[in-house]
Amino acid sequence: MKKIAVCGKGGVGKSFITYALSKVLAKKGYSVIVIDTDESNQSLYRLFGYDEPPQAFMDFLGGKKMVQQSIIKRFQSGNKESKMSVIEKETFQLHDIPPEFLKVNGSISLINIGKIKEPLEGCACPMGIISREFLEKIQLKENEIIIVDTEAGIEHFGRGVEKGIDTIVVVAEPYLDSIEVAQKIVSLADQMDKRVYFLVNKVFPENEEAVKDVINRKALPLSGMIYFSPLVYRASIEGKVIDSDEIFTSIEKFVEKMNG
Repeated sequence: MKKIAVCGKGGVGKSFITYALSKVLAKKGYSVIVIDTDESNQSLYRLFGYDEPPQAFMDFLGGKKMVQQSIIKRFQSGNKESKMSVIEKETFQLHDIPPEFLKVNGSISLINIGKIKEPLEGCACPMGIISREFLEKIQLKENEIIIVDTEAGIEHFGRGVEKGIDTIVVVAEPYLDSIEVAQKIVSLADQMDKRVYFLVNKVFPENEEAVKDVINRKALPLSGMIYFSPLVYRASIEGKVIDSDEIFTSIEKFVEKMNG
């Protein structure tokens, strides 16, 4: 368990699970590298208490226009997106990344691959290619772990972002559409021979048995449930740092299951 991707339908709480996992793993002595690969969601940095995100890693590679031009040339040469390379180094480590492209607090580092900022700027393909290659090429030290906050849905699987991942945490909300997206993600992860864990988030205790029944009928491997928290809900409305002993206890139990 060195490179973990957090996946799921939009709105299920991927960013919060990413944040909570990073805090728990840091508490256990790991140096955690959080990678924000979601080109739409702008708010992950706020969960970590920052006023602004780190500069986009795509800018380190020359910016979106330069990366797009590089991608076009490779497409014209017959390269497939899932094998395309835009990072010159064959391998790199965290210390090779300049400080302006990192936010560091204790043993947690935050990296932002890039965001859609303007209308008509083109598709998110460059972010997907960079994310996939970043995860394949970064070399981790013994105590380092990567946690990736992915974009919503399953498109990143088509782009091969998970090629460099060894563990996938699938998150769903307790309703059918979300669980069915999770089912598809579990299937895709299994096809890529990845270790998979399935979490259901925002569960009301009175609905727990009904949710478990649906999950059993879908033959999904339930790894844990996180109950709906009014405290987390209020903090999310205000964009504040979320700190809930109840939630972190649930995540600690989940991490123990992952390590077991």
